[in-house]
Order: sequence, then C-alpha cells, then structure tokens
Amino acid sequence: MKKTDRRSFLKSAAALAACVPFSGFPAVVKLRNVCSMLSHACIGTGNMAWEDLHGLKAHRDLHITALCDVDSKFLAAAKKECPDARVYRNALEMLAAEGDRIDSVNVSTPDHTHAKYVLDALRRGLNVYGQKPLCHDLADCRRIEKLAAEKCAVTQMGTQIAAWECDRQTADFLKRGDIGEVRHVWLFSNRRGKPGPGAFDLPKELPVPETLDWKEWLGDVPFRPYAAGYHPGAWRKWRAFGTSWLGDLGLHVLSPIWQGMELGTTGPVSVVAEVADDGWTPAQKEQFWPTVSHITWKFPGVKASGGKPFEVEWCDGFESVAHEMEPRFMPPAFLQEIAAKSPYGKLPSQGRVVEGTEGWLLSTHFGPAPTVVLKNGKAAPRVPMSGPAPSHWADYVDCCLQGGAPRSNFGWTARMTEVSLLGNAAQAKPGVELMWNAEKGILG
Repeated sequence: MKKTDRRSFLKSAAALAACVPFSGFPAVVKLRNVCSMLSHACIGTGNMAWEDLHGLKAHRDLHITALCDVDSKFLAAAKKECPDARVYRNALEMLAAEGDRIDSVNVSTPDHTHAKYVLDALRRGLNVYGQKPLCHDLADCRRIEKLAAEKCAVTQMGTQIAAWECDRQTADFLKRGDIGEVRHVWLFSNRRGKPGPGAFDLPKELPVPETLDWKEWLGDVPFRPYAAGYHPGAWRKWRAFGTSWLGDLGLHVLSPIWQGMELGTTGPVSVVAEVADDGWTPAQKEQFWPTVSHITWKFPGVKASGGKPFEVEWCDGFESVAHEMEPRFMPPAFLQEIAAKSPYGKLPSQGRVVEGTEGWLLSTHFGPAPTVVLKNGKAAPRVPMSGPAPSHWADYVDCCLQGGAPRSNFGWTARMTEVSLLGNAAQAKPGVELMWNAEKGILG
C-alpha cells in the first residue's frame, strides 16, 4: 500500500476506532499536522532528554513542533536541531498553548516532575512517551494507568533497552518455560556505590545560573536554595527529586522478567529492604538515598511460577566497595558457581538470574545473549533469536500512526513502576517488612 493510501486509510479508521482499556490496541490518532506527520512536543531537551529527542526525531513520520526546557542552554541546543519548533520554558504553558496542535509529547525531566506533565498531557488527549520511572510518588502510578486507559492513549515508558535483542530474548525464553516453573529471581547492578569525597555533603547555597529557571525546575517540591549537585545531572541521589538507582537501572533490569513471566498488573504482597550504613548524619539520611541496598519482594503465585509464591531480590552498589561489603548486600555466592558453568564464565556485573525448577536463566543488561544452565547437567536449550525490531522510540511512533500498543505501554509499566517505588518505601524503613495490597493499591 502506498504511503498516501495508508494515511487516508488510517484517518478514516481513526473515526471508527473503539478503545477498550488494556486491550492492547489503542485508537489510531487523528493527525493534527498539516503534512500528515505525527506532530510532537518535547518536555526536556538535555541529557537523557537529548537522547529521546534524537530517537524520536529519527522517525521519518514524526515532526517536532515544540520544545520546552527550564534551562535555556539546553533549549538553545535543541532549537538548532529543530529550527522551526516553537520554544517554551514552562511545560504546562506549552501544553496549554500547543495541546490542540500536537498529537504526542515526551516527558524527559527529573523524576519528581514526571507525573505532573504526564497526567496533564493525558488529560488533553495526547499520546505520551514518558521516561522511567513514570512517577516519583507511589499514588501517581494508578492515576497514570487509569487516565491512559480512559483516554485510549498510545503510551511508552522509556525503558529503551527493552527493544534490544538480549531483553527480548530473555522475555521470549521465559514465556517458553524451558527452565520450568519460576522459583526465584535475582536482579543486580554493581553501580551506584560510594562516589568520590564530598558527593553526599549537604549543599551550600549558590547563585542560580542565568540559564536556569530554578523555581520551575523544583516543580512542586518545597522551595530550597539552588546549589551545585542538583541540576543538571546529580539529582537522582536526592530523595526529593530522584527514585534511587532502583528507579533507573532497576526498571531496565526488571522489565524483561515482568514481560517474560507475563505479570501484567500483578503486584507483590510485601517488600523489605536492607541498606548499608553510610555513616551519615540524620540530615544526610533524610536527604539522600542509601549508596547500597538489598531489597526483597514477595509475589503471590502466578502462571509462570506454577501458582506458587516466589521472591524477587535486588542488589546494587556492591562492586565498587566489594572489599568492605557484607555478603548480605551482594548476589548469593552460589550464583557465581552457576555462572561459571555458563558461556558467561562469571556473573554479569548488571543483569538477572531466574531460577526455575529445571534450571537457571542468566541474562545481562544490554550484553550478549542470555544463557541457560540446567540442573540435570544436560545441554542447555538454545535461547532463540527474537528477530529484528524497531527502536523503542520507533515502536512508539509506529503505534501512534498505525494503532496497537508499544512494547512498554503504561498498561503494565505503571504497575512495574509501583514495584520500584515500593522498594524505595522499604529503603526508608530498613528491616521492616511492608505489606502491600495490590488490588487496592494500599501500603500497610
């Protein structure tokens, strides 16, 4: 079918499309761009937002018509890339001005402002590519999930590595069930750790850079003076702005497990955390996420576990201080013995191990293909190739134009985000098992 014919067909189909929440096939959008391209606006243009801008812009059928950033330095660089785009410093003002002229928006800002912009865009009937995590506060997960379904929006959470071969192979292999019923999941990252001296000192007030709208950057967080260590890149370590390493890499590592086990809207029944003693003052503990954590979620029985409960464990920050790290903060030693029997030879520095009744699946974070070690010592089944796939950004744009649900749509990633935020709640109360009512979304 010729491109122009396809466009005409999609426009006609959009008027008839019916949207059923979580059906996986949101309605095709009515394109507002006069050139019959997806008209898109970017909220955030620096750092990861810069990657999102280019990832989306690479699609031949998307046109960036508006840009917004609280820092004029980043905004000026983005304007050079998109010279005909209109520019804004306030995201809500941009959405109010552009809402009737755009089809889509990406929210690529620090974690604490995600929900405000995502929810406003959804209320306006826009499709949304939202960076991970979808929100900073636990209650916003259900709000985003519900509104996205009500508005029949095409959505994608920015776990871009979900489109890579290793993640897709991991998910596909788990769906095959070749290691039997899942009994335990270990997730880990050696990153975070203890950075250089002074990284967790309480900041000293400095003049606000001329390029930065500091009040707009703060969003709804109570006012505090500007200081080095917030913008542009170090905000993640702060409880008020970030969601710890778990809210970043943790969601990447968990994603293919969630998809492969087909957890959907499944939630844990409890969570407990242990954190390293960083020798901080009470004020530092109140401000910063711990440098090292070990978190355990207990899940109810699901199909992939044969109806039996299972646990998911997360460890981070261990390698950079391994010489002084207690074993309880590191992946179990026996996992290294299993990894030694695999083509990997050793446990990946970032990745996952899934134990089934028949064997173990080992998978890296954007590394070589996943591999299997069987408990009976026989040759492991081959992990199949998943075949070519569009980038995470192209997947989103294609679904906006053609219908369907992107791989990491909010219909299930909102619940996965809840799991990471529950882990953060447990980090705030180390050693205390917190109960979670997944049906009602209530933390006990």
